Amino acid sequence: MTDTTSTDIMGEVYLQISPNILESFPKFHPPVDLYHFDTSLAQVKKLHKAEVRMGKEKRAQIVDMADNGKLFLLRDDYRVYARHLSKKLGLLLVEEDFKPQEVAEIFFLAFRDRMEVFLEQPTEVSLKGMLKDLSILCEYLWADPGRVEFLTRSLNKEYGLAVHAVNTMFIGLALYTMVTRGRMNKDNLFNLGLGLIMHDMGMVNVPPFIREKEQFLVRSDRESIENHIESGVAKLKRLGINAPIVVQCLKEHHERVDGSGYPARLKGTAISIAGKITALADSYSAMVSHRPYHDPKGNADAALLLANDTKKYDQAMAKLLAILILDGGKLREVVAAANREDEES
Repeated sequence: MTDTTSTDIMGEVYLQISPNILESFPKFHPPVDLYHFDTSLAQVKKLHKAEVRMGKEKRAQIVDMADNGKLFLLRDDYRVYARHLSKKLGLLLVEEDFKPQEVAEIFFLAFRDRMEVFLEQPTEVSLKGMLKDLSILCEYLWADPGRVEFLTRSLNKEYGLAVHAVNTMFIGLALYTMVTRGRMNKDNLFNLGLGLIMHDMGMVNVPPFIREKEQFLVRSDRESIENHIESGVAKLKRLGINAPIVVQCLKEHHERVDGSGYPARLKGTAISIAGKITALADSYSAMVSHRPYHDPKGNADAALLLANDTKKYDQAMAKLLAILILDGGKLREVVAAANREDEES
């Protein structure tokens, strides 16, 4: 794998398995087919079949190959190993062979699984895992804010509270990057991410038959749904989470700039930046997802509808969201321009 052409081809078809990645797999039952690079023939050959138990000698051989950079797996199998890496996100900060889109999908799997557990058992133990993974995501974005663009391409359109929470976090963090032009405050990035993913945690107290109701909601149904704000804030308090940004995300994501939202009927500048970002991210994520009462809208259609709603949403932010969705590459341009300004000043 010495000439550039063969290296490029290898990188498109195969992913090198580092010792760290190998350690994330079950020791004697690799979840994917393993390949090795035969230097004498300059070819990649299958070494071991997925899920087949290997002996100690074979394991030692595979470890040696990983140490010497000669162990590979097919990139087409990355959704299989993504499940394993989603449990060890720290590897994404040190491994450089992953494509950005692969990293984004691994983050999605990790946070969806974390959120499903958390919503079932919102305890300090499940919260601890969530905070750890969120710290890793923030480090990843802090190193290169432009990476958040790939998160917006990893949205899942299935219906579910956990999926909606992760979609909202990804869109909200991308919008925050646009709003700040990549000049993000690290603590704010973390707290906004936490507020975004937890914004709807109070919905677990709303009966599923109301959440999924296709018919017109009667007054008692609407009251039950609106009470998810108070319920979510109470859960935050019990968990000892009191960062203002996190609380704002939960309290204000249904407020609207014209005062038509709830629960406090806040208007205009009375709504925090975090609240406005969460409102847009929440609405966009809901619009592009399958719901019992509506089919998903196209990404561009949803973004334009929000941008054209001159009453309910912050117009400057809504336009930035539309730019982000319609021209994702613009985000990197915005960040790069801000960096050039910083260097020149």
